[in-house]
Amino acid sequence: MNQLLAPLLLSLLPLTAVAATAPTHAQIEASILAMIEAEKTPAASTQDLLLHAMFTPRGFEHGPCFASAAVSGAFECLVGMEMGIRNRYRMLRFLPQGMGWVLEKADVPAPVPPRERARELLSERLDARVATLADATARGQMRAFQQRLQVIAIEDCELRDMGAAEITCDVTAGDDTERGTEPQTYVFDAQGQWQNAAPDADR
Repeated sequence: MNQLLAPLLLSLLPLTAVAATAPTHAQIEASILAMIEAEKTPAASTQDLLLHAMFTPRGFEHGPCFASAAVSGAFECLVGMEMGIRNRYRMLRFLPQGMGWVLEKADVPAPVPPRERARELLSERLDARVATLADATARGQMRAFQQRLQVIAIEDCELRDMGAAEITCDVTAGDDTERGTEPQTYVFDAQGQWQNAAPDADR
């Protein structure tokens, strides 16, 4: 491509095309700290200074980012941070601005796992149940049910904002003959992929 034409063509691309990649960890942290600095009011006392220092986010922990379905060009990212003596997790929406990103909204709705991934993870839980069945006939029936299993709906996903980055959703699943709704809890692995959270007894 002609070297003179390349910058011109890039300048004509829509913003969403230029910002097709999620913000980096450094850009996320810079956006959060910039918003805090912009909203900071002058300290009235030494106590105010101490409280501000204590509750300024630090020790960031980064989860996956998802392209926003609500705002074109934006990304919604799972971010953990130390605030005071606790770790808190939040879903934050970032918008591209110039060469960087700006925090547009805090506490956006939790992401929803794809149905096929939810079906795979539900099948993993059924594998664990099958392993506890002593009766061969019951195991065969459970295996047959797994083959027919479909996820019909995933609703009311909520992020557990304290202690651990877990997302709990009401999952409706079943086959042609029966279906039911149960809460399922998910986490993200190091690659940002959906996984089942450990059973309560193991946490």
